[in-house]
Amino acid sequence: MIDENRKWDRPGVRAAADFIAQCRSQLSGIVTLNYDLLVEYALGSKGFNYGKCGEILQGRGPYPVSQWRNPVALIGRYPVAKLHGSISWDANSKYTDGRRGLSGKALIVAPTPEKRVPTALQEQWSLSSTILGRVSRIVVFGFAFNDYDQAVLAHLTEEGQQIVDVAIVDVCSREDVAMRVWPRARVRLFQPPPEGLDDLRDWLTGTELKNGIQ
Repeated sequence: MIDENRKWDRPGVRAAADFIAQCRSQLSGIVTLNYDLLVEYALGSKGFNYGKCGEILQGRGPYPVSQWRNPVALIGRYPVAKLHGSISWDANSKYTDGRRGLSGKALIVAPTPEKRVPTALQEQWSLSSTILGRVSRIVVFGFAFNDYDQAVLAHLTEEGQQIVDVAIVDVCSREDVAMRVWPRARVRLFQPPPEGLDDLRDWLTGTELKNGIQ
């Protein structure tokens, strides 16, 4: 459950929450291709929405009987767009846990060539367009810029034409493809935390530019 305290025992959740907290002053939203609930765990229902603030999720909150007494509503300020769906969604609703992934009924789309966006996810792609269209800087975590993911690459290119600063966090990334996606942008590569965290913080705060690093 995204509001249970035991979520903090899951690998990576606290680190993700800490990093997002450092970005809050500049954060306009999150676009993810992942099906998992890492972002949801990190932010909790009071920290994000799926495009509709106040949307009610199915399932319980932090306590066993809380579903009936206090339904879980997404009231956070940060929009989260999940382009490939989620293990916490099915064709009918969105939930507070990822059990749709165990039942085989999750609303997810594999990143295959020539894939078309299902009608059920159109709103998420529209939300992503809104998020990307209002930013000039973007941090990219773990996206390989693979040629086969044509739909996503085209989406990033079309909706992010005004982006001028890109930070790519990955052990290995195709900088050449990123520069084709965002031809006007300065592209910087960073090692994943903890190794690259200090440099990434400098990028986020603009310290590297103040120090003459471009």
